[in-house]
Amino acid sequence: MSYHDITYFAVMTVHDITRPTVLLTGPTSGIGAGMLRALLRHPARPTLVLLARNATALDAALDQARAVGLTAHGVSVDLADLASVQAALAEVRALIDAGTIAPIDAALLNAGTQFMSRATLGAQGHERTFTINVIAQHLLVTGLEPMLAPAGHVVVMGSSTHRGKKQSFNLIPDPQWQAPAALATADPTEAPTEATGRERGGIAYASSKLALVTAAHVWAERLAATGRRLTIYDPGLTVRTGLVRDMSAFRYWVWRWIMPVMALHPKATTARITGRHAVELALGDTFADLNGAYIEIGVLTRAEQVTYEPERQRELMTWLDEVIAPFVSATDQRHPQEA
Repeated sequence: MSYHDITYFAVMTVHDITRPTVLLTGPTSGIGAGMLRALLRHPARPTLVLLARNATALDAALDQARAVGLTAHGVSVDLADLASVQAALAEVRALIDAGTIAPIDAALLNAGTQFMSRATLGAQGHERTFTINVIAQHLLVTGLEPMLAPAGHVVVMGSSTHRGKKQSFNLIPDPQWQAPAALATADPTEAPTEATGRERGGIAYASSKLALVTAAHVWAERLAATGRRLTIYDPGLTVRTGLVRDMSAFRYWVWRWIMPVMALHPKATTARITGRHAVELALGDTFADLNGAYIEIGVLTRAEQVTYEPERQRELMTWLDEVIAPFVSATDQRHPQEA
């Protein structure tokens, strides 16, 4: 048990023990809103820490939680800016240090994105999709680790797109693996309105999810060393979300109005259903004894074999550790870069 664990235990009350503390990113729309609805209904009556970029939407989410009698705290974060992620982590740490909230029992790292092309940049100059879906997630997992309860659980959002385009009914192209630095390099010459740009934007999204699932296996190993655990949750093809709003007009129309019929397909679902499964997983109602598992819409499956390749994992984690190093405090840099 670390010094911080001892300190946190000293300020915990019976209320803290019986009501888990749950952190959720992206609670204001799509799958995240489905997760929030499930949390509001969960019998554990959790204390919520909600992280979002849009201040107005975040306030509305907090109002929903407080309207049903839950304690909820809001933290502003822009996942396209690692400095913003660093500041959000510091704010969560301050809440714990002050005894305002207990250590995090479950962290649902839901927020992610897709863009029409690979032309846009995050604040630190990396391609924006990769910044939000991979680099920021690595910083969140690393920064949250010392804030987790002794048996804390992190859930990260996988995607069946890491398996290939057939898993998205050909709406998202196949991922294309490259060296991490190449995956994180934007192409400012791409025109977002061109079909080729949209195709490359889709490839960037699928490739970012392939990288995230690859990294998640290592995150699970790292958390297990301190008694915590991590699960990869695949929400399935979730209809009527805004994730693919930058598709061509025709494809987006199909996604919004035709694909809802596909919710009956075993690989498709709705935000409400998949949000409930994710919350049950995060709070240990299901698969409570598993670490590093891949859960797809409530069903235990397995990630693609390529995500388990040691050399690929080593290359990716070494690069990610280097990128986030300026945004992680010295006391939280517990994992030296793999050789």
